[in-house]
Amino acid sequence: MRIAYFDCIAGASGDMILGALVDAGLALSDLQARLDALHLPDFHLEARKVAKNAFSATKVDVIVSDTVPERHLGDILSIVEESDLPAAIKEKAVAIFRKIGTAEAAIHDTSLESVHLHELGGVDTIVDVVGALVGLEALGIEHVVVSPIPLGRGFIRGAHGRIPLPAPATVALLKGAPVVGSPLEVETVTPTGAALLASLGDAFGAIPGMKLEAVGYGAGSRDFAIPNVLRILIGEGTAFVHHAATAAGTPHHHGHSHAHSHTHPHTEKGHGDPHPQEDPTHREHDHTHEQPEAKLEARDHTTAGQLPHEAGEQEQSHAYGHDIESSAEHTHDHSHSCLDTATLKVLETNIDDLNPETYEYVMDRLFAAGALDVFLAPIQMKKNRPGTLLRVLCRPETIEALVRILFLETSTLGVREQTVNRHALTRSIEHVDTAYGSVHVKLADLGEGSVKSSPEYEDCRRLAHESGVPLREVYQAAQEASRRRFGG
Repeated sequence: MRIAYFDCIAGASGDMILGALVDAGLALSDLQARLDALHLPDFHLEARKVAKNAFSATKVDVIVSDTVPERHLGDILSIVEESDLPAAIKEKAVAIFRKIGTAEAAIHDTSLESVHLHELGGVDTIVDVVGALVGLEALGIEHVVVSPIPLGRGFIRGAHGRIPLPAPATVALLKGAPVVGSPLEVETVTPTGAALLASLGDAFGAIPGMKLEAVGYGAGSRDFAIPNVLRILIGEGTAFVHHAATAAGTPHHHGHSHAHSHTHPHTEKGHGDPHPQEDPTHREHDHTHEQPEAKLEARDHTTAGQLPHEAGEQEQSHAYGHDIESSAEHTHDHSHSCLDTATLKVLETNIDDLNPETYEYVMDRLFAAGALDVFLAPIQMKKNRPGTLLRVLCRPETIEALVRILFLETSTLGVREQTVNRHALTRSIEHVDTAYGSVHVKLADLGEGSVKSSPEYEDCRRLAHESGVPLREVYQAAQEASRRRFGG
């Protein structure tokens, strides 16, 4: 079985996918010849080598003289269905464009027949979608696995004005696919890229086992602090590899015929500037996914402290940490009716030369990028220097984003990684009424009808301020109200 793995180092767009395929060995002339079956006269492909942070990558551009600013879904489907493409390619392309149309129709509250595909209706988008399909076929790819997909924030300008990132169509098209937040305020994934990856991916997660035969880098239009590339790994796998890859990620049972789609031409005509998806994202470190116990040497590795408390009612840090609401972090089976067991990762590093004022900012960035808990502990390092142990608890798919933040925002030269199992009580959020006002409480199920509760601090703090009473009185009132209503 021939496998392709899309490694979304800096996100994805249609032209980045084409660039990766060409860089991995797909002849541009072959791609152009297969696309000629569309009978679209006003386009041709150009490819060139570019440097992205010293990485050589291929940039593919779709050069068009098409003057049609937008098309209805029916117009695009007619182009595909009336083409001389193989029947299987037609079927897959139609499914992808219907998925795109459905997403856009829902966003604009209109019918599928009436929806206008503004930026997504251009020739370049049609070429991106069909080009990815015929390119994978030309390379003999039978199974596609996709890494977690990094999403940036910010705004871009489209046909309807300023659009928040990730773009609504991108978000809609990625439902069911694993995503992670990017620290970049730029469009890392275009609708076209989202549609293709979500539709083509049979599985999502770590690099599957394969005999590696080819590697390709598709370049984005912009330059960032990290290489703005999409990487493809191609190799020969086995039936065992297929099952392992599916287990590693979220099985996506669309046999290359579904389509979570969205579009964005290479210039992201309307979804923003030249698809910003060339955004450096958290995927710079290609080490973490496959070797759970691998360690990266920290600069000063005096060990200290025990692992963060994973039994945790609130994922609360020991020393200077934060509380994280994490009622939906379970990834594995339940060993008890009220207990969730999840396999998580711990990242840690020892630091002795960072301005203490910086830690708050670092922690905020780590939480924003998906950390479940972050805490600091004082340690004594070599040469008798006082230092700080910085530990991060996270899900496996957020490792690269978090490691990147640690390298960018702290003075560390190395990060250690460990795999841990966390046993957590299932939780829910309710509210109780007190003499001072309503307070949210967190309920943890102890089994057999028994619970324990914890009032929300911010609610108690606000009511204490508004009522002019001590915080402890509001807190006690909330605890009593919770016991009366829920027991425990």
